[in-house]
Amino acid sequence: MKFSYNHLQTFFEKPLLAADEVGRLVGLHSFEFEGSEKAANGDTILEWDVLSNRTSDCLAYEGIVREINTVMGTPIKVGSLDFTFTGSSATKSSDMVALSVADEALVPRATKRIATGVTVGPSPAWLVELLESLGQRSINNVVDITNYTMLITGQPVHAFDYDKVAGSGKKAVSIRFAKDGEKVTDLTGKEHTLDKTMLVVADAEKALDIAGVKGGAISGVDEKTTTLMLSACNFQYEGIRNTAKKLSLHTDASKRYEHQVPLHKIDEAMALMSKLITEVCGGVVADDIVETGKTAPARQAIVLDPARTNSLLGTSLSTPEIIAILERAHCVVAEKDGQLSVTPPRERLDINIREDLIEEVGRLFGYANIPETPIEEGFPAPERNAIKHAQYKVADFLVASGFYEVYNRTITKEGIVKLKNPFTSELDSLRSNLITDIRARATRNLAFSEEPKLFEFGTVFLGLEGDKVIEEFNFAGVVGKRAIKDKEKTALFLKTKGYIEQVITALDIHGAEFAVSSTEGFVADLVVAGEVCGHIGINDWELSWTKLVKHSNFTVSYKKPSKYPRISRDVAFFVPIETTVQDLEKLIARLLPTETQELFLFDVFEKPEEKKKSVGFRMVFQSDFETLSDEWANTVLTKVTDVLKEKGYEVR
Repeated sequence: MKFSYNHLQTFFEKPLLAADEVGRLVGLHSFEFEGSEKAANGDTILEWDVLSNRTSDCLAYEGIVREINTVMGTPIKVGSLDFTFTGSSATKSSDMVALSVADEALVPRATKRIATGVTVGPSPAWLVELLESLGQRSINNVVDITNYTMLITGQPVHAFDYDKVAGSGKKAVSIRFAKDGEKVTDLTGKEHTLDKTMLVVADAEKALDIAGVKGGAISGVDEKTTTLMLSACNFQYEGIRNTAKKLSLHTDASKRYEHQVPLHKIDEAMALMSKLITEVCGGVVADDIVETGKTAPARQAIVLDPARTNSLLGTSLSTPEIIAILERAHCVVAEKDGQLSVTPPRERLDINIREDLIEEVGRLFGYANIPETPIEEGFPAPERNAIKHAQYKVADFLVASGFYEVYNRTITKEGIVKLKNPFTSELDSLRSNLITDIRARATRNLAFSEEPKLFEFGTVFLGLEGDKVIEEFNFAGVVGKRAIKDKEKTALFLKTKGYIEQVITALDIHGAEFAVSSTEGFVADLVVAGEVCGHIGINDWELSWTKLVKHSNFTVSYKKPSKYPRISRDVAFFVPIETTVQDLEKLIARLLPTETQELFLFDVFEKPEEKKKSVGFRMVFQSDFETLSDEWANTVLTKVTDVLKEKGYEVR
C-alpha cells in the first residue's frame, strides 16, 4: 500500500527520519519496502507490501503510524489518533432510519447515522492533494471524506443520499441477500447481475449497493444532496471474497473486508467521517447511531513465559527487556510469578497465541541480532541401507528409460517353499523367482502396449534350512515382445544387456563380466568377482540384488574437469560370429593409454551366411595437461588396428 510521507509526518511530534530511511526500517522489521517515488507536489510516496497477516491494522495510516512508532520509537502526537465525535441532538437517526440485517453471522455489526444540511462541493486543497498523490481522483467533498476515512482507519465507509432511499418518515433499510438475477448499477455506471449468495444494502423497494464491495449509482451523492445516511458496517470476510470474485469486482473496500477488519474500527471510522462532514461540508450530524449486531469484545490476555521465549528465539533477553519490546508493540503487559500476562492491541488480529507474541519479540528485537548457536545435540546421519539406496537409484534410471515398476504376489501356485495353511488350493506356495510372474504380466500388457517394459524388486524364497526359510532379494525386468524372430534375437539381447550395463554403471560395480549361461531360459550369466549374481535372457533378466549390491561402491569422488577438448576415433572390423563383444572390448582396452575417457560399442551387424559380424567401437580421449593432436590420436588408432589385424580380424 502507498502512503504519503508528508501526511504521515502530521501524526508525529518530532520530524521523522528521511523518507527512504523510514521505509527501510519498517521494511526491516515488518514488511517489505517496495520503494519510494516523488509526487508532483513534492511529497514522497512510500510503498510497503503489507502481507495478509497485517492487513487488519496496516492497510491504514493509523496502523502504519503505530508501526513506525513501534519500530523507530518516534512519539505519536497526542490526539492525532483520537477518533471521537459528539453529534447534535437536533437530528435523531433513530427517527429517520430503521435498520435490519438478514444474517448477523455475515454482518456482525452495521451502523447508520444521519447528517443534515450538507453542502456538496469541491474538497479542500489538503484533501485533494493527499488523494491525488496516492493516485486517487477527487470527486466531491463527501465522497472524498469517505475515501479518506478508509485510508486513515482501514474501515470502509459509505455515504448514501438519504432522499434517494425509498419510503417516507422512518425509512426501512436492510442488509439482505440479493435475488437471483437482481441488478445493481455501480457508481462507475457498470451494471452487475447478482445471485442469492450476495449481500446488498436495500430500501423497501430496491437494492442500493453491493454490500462491502461497491456503492450503487441509484443512491449516490451529487451536488443536490443535502441529507446523508452515513454507513459503516462489518462483513464476514468469506462472503465478501466470494462476491468480489464472482463479479470480478475487486475494490479497496473488498480488499480490506476480505482480510478481516477489526470490529471496533466501525466506531473510529464513523466518528472520523462524522467529524469531517461537519467541518468540511457544514452538515449537522445526529448524536445517535442506529445499529445492529455486537460491539467489539475485549481482547483476552495471553500468558507468556520469558524462559520459553528465549528458548525458542535463541536469545538471552531479560524479562524487563521482553516487557519493553511488547509495550513498544502497544501491548498491555503485567508480570506475576515470573510469567507475563500480555493483552494485544485490538487491531492486531494476527496475535492470538503465545507463539505470535514470541514472533513479535523476535522481529522487534531484530533477527539479525540473534546470535548463531550450534545445536548441542547434533543430528547424526542415519546409517544408510545400501540395498534400498541402490534400489531407488536404479529404479530412477529405469523409469527414465521408459520402464514401469510392478508388484506381483508373493504367494503363487508354484514354488519350492509350500504353505502349511494355504489361502486356496492353487495359491499354496511362496514364489521362488520373479521372472515367471513378470513375464506373464508383460504378456498381458501387450494388449495395451507394443513394448511393455517392466521391472520388479522383491523377495524370493529358495528353500528351507531346518525350520528357516532361505530368502533372497531379487531384481527382475522384461522388455515385452509379441514374437521374437531369430534375426532379431541378437539385437534384442544386446539391448537388454545394455540396460544391465547401465545398472552396473549406476551402482559403480567394477569387474562385471557376462558368461554363457547354463540356466534354462537365459542366455548369459552376470558374474562379479567370480560370483554369479544373476541371469540375462534375450529380453529379460533376473538378478540377485542382495549379491549385486555387495559389489557396489557409493563413495562419491570428485575430479577437476579438464579444460582441454576431447578427441575421438572409431574402429570397425569383422570378427567370427561367435566372438563376444566383451572379449573384444577387453582386447582394445588393454591397448589404450591413460588419457582414455570412454570406450563403448556403437555398432554391430551380422552376416550369418559368411559366419561373421561387424562391430564398431568408439574411443574418446582427453588430457588434463594438454590439447591432444590428431597425430597423437591417429597413433593410438594405428596401434589398435595393427593388433586387430594380427588377430586375423578384418578392419573396415
